[in-house]
Amino acid sequence: MKLNCRFNLRRQNSKRPEKVYLIVRWAGNKFVYPTSYNILPKHWNGKTYEVRNVIDEPNRDEINNYLKDLKTETKRIYETGIAQRQTITKDLLKTGLDLWTGKTVIEKATFWNWLAKFIEASKTRINPKTGRVISYRTIQEYNTTFDVLKAFEKENREQLEFDTISLQTISDFRDFLTSVKGYSVNNIAKHIDNFRQFLRAAQLEKIPFEADVINPRLFKAAREQAQDIYLTPDELKRIEAVKLDTQNGYDRARDLFLIGCYTGLRVSDYNNLKPYNIKGDKIDLIQHKTGGRVVIPIHQTVKAILSKYGGNTPPKLSDQKINDYIKDVGKRAGIVEKVGKQQTKGGKLVNEVYEKWQLITTHTARRSFATNAIRAGIPTQSVMKITGHKKESVFLKYVKLSETEHAEIVAKYWNAAPQNEF
Repeated sequence: MKLNCRFNLRRQNSKRPEKVYLIVRWAGNKFVYPTSYNILPKHWNGKTYEVRNVIDEPNRDEINNYLKDLKTETKRIYETGIAQRQTITKDLLKTGLDLWTGKTVIEKATFWNWLAKFIEASKTRINPKTGRVISYRTIQEYNTTFDVLKAFEKENREQLEFDTISLQTISDFRDFLTSVKGYSVNNIAKHIDNFRQFLRAAQLEKIPFEADVINPRLFKAAREQAQDIYLTPDELKRIEAVKLDTQNGYDRARDLFLIGCYTGLRVSDYNNLKPYNIKGDKIDLIQHKTGGRVVIPIHQTVKAILSKYGGNTPPKLSDQKINDYIKDVGKRAGIVEKVGKQQTKGGKLVNEVYEKWQLITTHTARRSFATNAIRAGIPTQSVMKITGHKKESVFLKYVKLSETEHAEIVAKYWNAAPQNEF
């Protein structure tokens, strides 16, 4: 499509100054845009579309240069639209010219206003990897990082803005989380990841900032292997045997947790099982986090729990209540083995000792399933099909066998193998 631009006055015979208009034509369309200049018709050259060289028009060069630049900008807007496969409309041209002439001023995006809107919009935003809305837990993590960044800004005494955020900002943020907050290195890495995720989203909206900030090669947050626990088959039996009041939620929390221990499901799945997920002797569902389908054989313990609720799954509880209640159940079950936990907090290597029940969380169920399955000799690939893991490297982080337990597994295999066979 060819674009034609010219300038004209509405009334050519007027004795008074007339406004100069930009006339744009393309593919049978016509767009008229008013300029800010008024010219006497006798001073206007209707063939060259510019102000004549007359003494009575002292601003002649200024006006002609402006009109030339306006025409150039119009063509740029048009050609950019074509290149981006946009439909060229009057509104498209008007919006672009209004910005160029200053009639419309783009309000500068402040970091905090933008971030608040981003988090709010995330409640209905679709995760392109799963096709589902962003999870409630992720929104919680966003809000936690928002609060931590606010505290950092106050401590740092420098307002966070897109045009001032730099690699030094990320470094200062890490130091704040380490020295002032005393966070563990994994928690620090999570907040830095969220901060960078915010910035990558801003980049997609063409908000300018120093791109080095989101370059992982220029700044990498330290991480360390998490020292999480799992529950052995014996400990699970002890939890199952604890006598609990069915009226206060502890019994239900224990049953939901045990379903997780014998299915390998995340709490977002085992706390939300529906009757239609139970198909004969198997559980068939689409995982909430990944959108992947898993089919899981129903363990005898899970069968007993389903029977207890009339063939249905236990009514759900909040994740926090399951976390709180299952710790108490673990304590009542006598899971009091002393467990050492070593991690870097506040920049120092810290050794802490807990009773094992204190470290039980909703996610202990998934780790217990993976570890006990491998310990029982079930092939890794089969276990991964149940847990829904795609990468073995990720799955193996869930297997919490100690060095001694690994040695016992190998010894057991050797003792069971025929003579002279590895």
